[in-house]
Amino acid sequence: MKNSLLLILSSLIFLSSCDKKKSESLKIKQTEDNKTECLPRLYDDPKLEKEKVLIYAEEYDSLLFSKNELNKIEKLFPVLKAKFPSDPKQASSIKLWENYIDQNGKEESITFSSEAGEDEFCLLYAYYLKQKNGEEKFKKERETLIQLYRAINGLYQGLSYGGTYFGHQHKRLNACVEYSIYQLATRKEYFEKDYDFRKQKELYIKTIIQYVKDEESQNGDYQQDLKSNIKRANEREEALQEKITILEKLITNYFYLSQVQNFEITYYR
Repeated sequence: MKNSLLLILSSLIFLSSCDKKKSESLKIKQTEDNKTECLPRLYDDPKLEKEKVLIYAEEYDSLLFSKNELNKIEKLFPVLKAKFPSDPKQASSIKLWENYIDQNGKEESITFSSEAGEDEFCLLYAYYLKQKNGEEKFKKERETLIQLYRAINGLYQGLSYGGTYFGHQHKRLNACVEYSIYQLATRKEYFEKDYDFRKQKELYIKTIIQYVKDEESQNGDYQQDLKSNIKRANEREEALQEKITILEKLITNYFYLSQVQNFEITYYR
């Protein structure tokens, strides 16, 4: 009798355990189904697969997408075509990974979450904002800003004796350029000052020169070159001075000055 009761009790415990596992499995499946149901459905158009779009910054900074791929990116990352754009740093922090369901019912993803991926995101950001700004309308300002931002990036790269950060920044700075132009297009009156901006420029250039001098005084490699390889030390000094000369030459109004200062503070200080 005792054994029979134990057997019945064990059976009840077993059945209860099975029911619990089934219930938990059902809940997990329902959660997964609900998650999948929330994902957007994106379907390819066969006619657009062979249609290619070149996202171009320069020879070594370009991407090639099919129109299908680009359509998906536009739908999954609306920040790229926002009516009121965020600056590149903020835009890339919103989201760099998104899942979707394709025409076969399969879950897929588009991601820009790696360092190289963020480079691509910034190239896309620049591509769309350039369209919004107008390619021809601000051509001169765009070319000038690119040179200025590259000079800042190159200056800090030289002070640091290189580094991958500056290579990624080189690819991303076109996004910063387009955001600067967007600000000029929408807030032009802010940059039209009645006073002479040149004293501010002079102080800024002096600050840059002093910063380079102070940093080099702490740079062991540079100090060693001064002692043992004066030719290399002189070449290094000339390369840094070349970047400063670009800043002196191309900062010709308050707009360029304010944008260069902001770019430097945001990404290098």
